[in-house]
Amino acid sequence: MPAAAVLAVAMPGVLWWLSATPAVLDTLWWMALLIGLVVLFHVLARLAGAPRPGLQQVPAERLRSALGSASRDGAVPADPQVRAAAGVTACQRVEAAVYAVAATVGMVVAWFLVAERSWVWWVLAIAGLAVISLVRARHSWAYLRVLRCADRAG
Repeated sequence: MPAAAVLAVAMPGVLWWLSATPAVLDTLWWMALLIGLVVLFHVLARLAGAPRPGLQQVPAERLRSALGSASRDGAVPADPQVRAAAGVTACQRVEAAVYAVAATVGMVVAWFLVAERSWVWWVLAIAGLAVISLVRARHSWAYLRVLRCADRAG
């Protein structure tokens, strides 16, 4: 959540400040500020993220099958290596969806603050990426729910 807050709150503030001070845009400091914001986002995402096992080498088809079968059948794979790799992948996709939605919210807020029509294309592009991330996270969220229930059942 702290990393998502950087995208939803700090990003519009920085973009608004950059658009309100055109003298800064004549230097390279604006680029350093945006790079610093991205670095801050990644550091917070890394520090606040839950520890998880490393991504093990599992064929992509087995991962897709594991994520899809959880949403269809409510079953997790019997192979512990595939189960763990699918869990890590599912966590990454859900986190990516949260960050994409936060970035979209940040861009919408920045668009309202700046009030320029040219920003609508940026908002639409980031919103499109957020929709793609949400669609990809749908099976992942179902997998994590099924995995949690399977762990409780023993």
